[in-house]
Amino acid sequence: MGENANSAEQLRAIENAPVLTRSASAGERALGALSVLALFAVLAVAAATAIPVVLGSVALLLALGLVLYWRWFHLRAPGRRPHTKSEERIAFLGPVALAIPALGLLWNNPVALPGALAAAAVPTAVLVGYLVLRWRR
Repeated sequence: MGENANSAEQLRAIENAPVLTRSASAGERALGALSVLALFAVLAVAAATAIPVVLGSVALLLALGLVLYWRWFHLRAPGRRPHTKSEERIAFLGPVALAIPALGLLWNNPVALPGALAAAAVPTAVLVGYLVLRWRR
């Protein structure tokens, strides 16, 4: 008799447990795609033009804020699974990859358009990789 009561309590606890496999909503995915496009566009335009160092710094801070926002969003979101080791690594790589376009922006050294596109593509690809890893389930 005691085992049945214990089993019933365990089943209730399982039913009331939070689900950690909640998938991303359509709005979240659309915002992620918009974030990726904005990150690429801002970094590419800023790297290709001769903007003042102050504006280049602002562009880098906005890009860093965007990259960190997605990590913080996924850490705070209720009902989400914990980060895997690969997601942790790629999340760390995001701010580090911003150093590539930062070289031209902080020293007011504009590069040709293909170089600016390549410099902007690296941190953008890292953000895409992070979002895809988080949204794969």
